[in-house]
Amino acid sequence: FNRFILEFRLKQQIKKQFEHYLDPRQVAALQKNPELLKLGGDRREMSYLFMDIIGFTPISEFYKNKDDPEGLVVLVNEFLDDMTNIILNNGGMVDKFMGDCIMAVFNAPIDMPNHAEMAVKSSLEIAVETEKLKAEFAAKGLPEIKIGSGVNTGDCIVGNMGSKARFDYSCIGDAVSLAARLEAATRNYDNCTTLYSSYTHEQLPEGMRCKEIDKIKVKGKEELVTIYSV
Repeated sequence: FNRFILEFRLKQQIKKQFEHYLDPRQVAALQKNPELLKLGGDRREMSYLFMDIIGFTPISEFYKNKDDPEGLVVLVNEFLDDMTNIILNNGGMVDKFMGDCIMAVFNAPIDMPNHAEMAVKSSLEIAVETEKLKAEFAAKGLPEIKIGSGVNTGDCIVGNMGSKARFDYSCIGDAVSLAARLEAATRNYDNCTTLYSSYTHEQLPEGMRCKEIDKIKVKGKEELVTIYSV
């Protein structure tokens, strides 16, 4: 009976920690096999996706002028909900929301051999969904929005991080930072919603490989980074 109670509490803890960040099927897999979730830091190769709304300030001003901050919150939540569903459907984990930005990871806590492909696929589907939302926004008289996505693949440390009072399952490392830099770099290229690194490009199937865009120097790295787009 005690063992049953302990297992039940563990399953509830896993559900509470991951139900808002993972597809329900993945949560069920973790509950069935908690050994998949290592506590503490674990080094592993993963793919990282950063997605941000470009042109968010004019939208904020639009709602500010209408004295409708609640409307802005509803709009952002609806947008992020659509994008989150794309990530979850492709097996990714939403690591965190940062305002109008989403950070997602692929290949943790559930193993995903094709994590690079799924990360890029998610970024492409997000771009397509954004085009659909543009029409809806235009009908409401809202300013046009764009999105920028950056994808990178590499090693990081992933696990429960934080203080003893509060911790989250997250990841840190240079490869994570590079994905964020690539997302910011999309603003430097016309009609480019997604940039991904050569590290991601190397792991994509032939059907997804596209042209080289540039070689850029990003903050914190000495060597040039080759970037691609679709």
